[in-house]
Amino acid sequence: MPDGQRRPTLAVAASLGAETVNSFLTGNSLFPDDASNRATVQYGGTVEDFAADLRYHACLLPCPTPNRWLDALFRINCNVFVELFPNLDLGDLGPLRTSLRDDRRELVVCLSTQSAYHLPLARKFVTALRQRNIIGDDIAPSVELAVQEAFSNSVMHGNMELNTSGRFTLDKLNILADETRKRLAHPFYGGRAIIMAARHTQKGRIEISIHDQGPGFTPSDDDGTFNLPGDQSTFGRGLPLIRSLCENVRFGRGGRTIKMTFPGHAQANTNPFIANPVTPASLPRNGIGLARILVADETLISRESLAAYLKIGGFGNLAFARDGEDTLAQADWFLPDMVILDLMMPKMDGFAVCKALRADPRFADIPIIAQTALAETAGRTKIFEDGATDLILKPVNKAELLARVRIHLENRLLVQQLRSYWERTQSELELARNMQERLIPRADYYRTTGAHYGLSISAHFQTSSELGGDLWGLLPLDDQRLAVWLVDFAGHGLGAALNTFRLHSLMSSDETPHDDPGAYLTALNRHLKKLLPVGQYATMLYGIIDRQDNLFRYACAATTAPVIGSAGNPDIRFLDGSGVPLGVIADARYDTREIAFGCTSFLMLYSDALIETELDNGETLDPARLQTLLQKILMDPEETGDLAAILTGYFLDHTPAILQDDFTLVTLQSKPR
Repeated sequence: MPDGQRRPTLAVAASLGAETVNSFLTGNSLFPDDASNRATVQYGGTVEDFAADLRYHACLLPCPTPNRWLDALFRINCNVFVELFPNLDLGDLGPLRTSLRDDRRELVVCLSTQSAYHLPLARKFVTALRQRNIIGDDIAPSVELAVQEAFSNSVMHGNMELNTSGRFTLDKLNILADETRKRLAHPFYGGRAIIMAARHTQKGRIEISIHDQGPGFTPSDDDGTFNLPGDQSTFGRGLPLIRSLCENVRFGRGGRTIKMTFPGHAQANTNPFIANPVTPASLPRNGIGLARILVADETLISRESLAAYLKIGGFGNLAFARDGEDTLAQADWFLPDMVILDLMMPKMDGFAVCKALRADPRFADIPIIAQTALAETAGRTKIFEDGATDLILKPVNKAELLARVRIHLENRLLVQQLRSYWERTQSELELARNMQERLIPRADYYRTTGAHYGLSISAHFQTSSELGGDLWGLLPLDDQRLAVWLVDFAGHGLGAALNTFRLHSLMSSDETPHDDPGAYLTALNRHLKKLLPVGQYATMLYGIIDRQDNLFRYACAATTAPVIGSAGNPDIRFLDGSGVPLGVIADARYDTREIAFGCTSFLMLYSDALIETELDNGETLDPARLQTLLQKILMDPEETGDLAAILTGYFLDHTPAILQDDFTLVTLQSKPR
């Protein structure tokens, strides 16, 4: 559907209000043409309220943007994020989206200077790039350092126009801090927009740009560099660092944009936010005999000779082109499986044709056999740089031609069969993943259910591969009692996922009373032992929050230690998670334990990925470090978000993009009923 007819979908923070949102959309700062007027708006109170399986064209953030909303960068299926702050004027930076077509390997964040100054934007931005598989974990530290340095320049020297040149003294630092506070509070300086954007270039690199709305730096006419605000400014000292971390640094918009280029990420696409590559033309399923071969040569005699050789070899599905432009036109409708390309042709030579074909996703990996009479090595080497698969010399030898055609088409057929198998497997895994995700409570369900019991419930579920072995759920028992459970099967992937289906079916069909946690786990283990293959098992917690008796009753089967505590109180407690894993011994018995759970209490359940995954500092969140982190969060007056969201943000900020184990975190916090 053309862009002009598409209806964009927006994820919008509920605190913004319809009037603020409509006013912004009317200004056409977000979408081109009249697309904003057709937008479908979905409101949410938190990041969790937006469905992960729905693609949003943009996300409008609250003002001022709190830290917890930055997690939207990797928890909402979207690649454009905008803070709606008063008097937002993008100027020459709008519209932010020039097209409604999804380019999912991009990321754009627009904030006010006031919010950007107080938020860890560089860290969250790089985390989002890792989670989206746009950059690899190997270069993430360098990218973050370079982005932070450039970002600080754009905020301080650009939008706030602060002068940090010269030598720093304590008095000067105090004056600078005071002036910073004043300018942040001033609507002119603090109300300027700053944009951080990342995109893939045509050459497979990653370009990260930071745009400000300050005065910029005046370009020099001689060497293309820029006159910085003071020879000893912080940016003047930091620019060599940025250049050392990037492949290339460039400036634009009169010095108000800094562009940094980094190596691309060649890792396989596993992130659901990233679109699958375009599938090129397929070879006939009955083999290479019907392969479509495009012969491009200026002279008729050469085309006829090549055609005769190919037909003798059994290749009769041919098309012909007489010059470079004709080659591209023929390729567009014929969709060849192979191109035999003469290098010396009119209008557009073979080098340019080869580059143009490789730039088209449909022909990015088809065999291109170049033919040439060039004697010099340079020209014959360049064609490989431009994308040729093989090279044959004129006059063409029939046996050599047919041998090379066969081997490249056979290789292409093998690749095509592997791709077909991969696509079928991916489709089946996606179906299984969707089925598994339906077993996990949706945010709207657990929020509504929690509200009924005077609880604020939040959760994060993330598999380490297409399928996982974690599972959690809720079960209302009556008006005062809510059951909660978390399971972690050994391993991950398909085998562990099948076990989650087995367990869920068993829990749904089992008629054992659910009101005694110990007895319930005992019965569940007995049934599960009959279903699980030898050597497979699960850890599990099953508990009941009783709002009438202010108790939490629970039973454990070798699970991670549940955490219980009170809001605003640094004293937290790790409960006993010991017990025999489910599926190991048929006659295992499980005891019911209980602990007070009052009007200020919270409960946290988690899979072992939280405490066993190595962080970027080489450590893990072992119980002692986890306790310290929780205490810091609980006693921080600025942390007003829910515990699960804050912990998840910290965890994902400090771990590899691809986890080695499934990660599940559930928090249940008391609130006034």
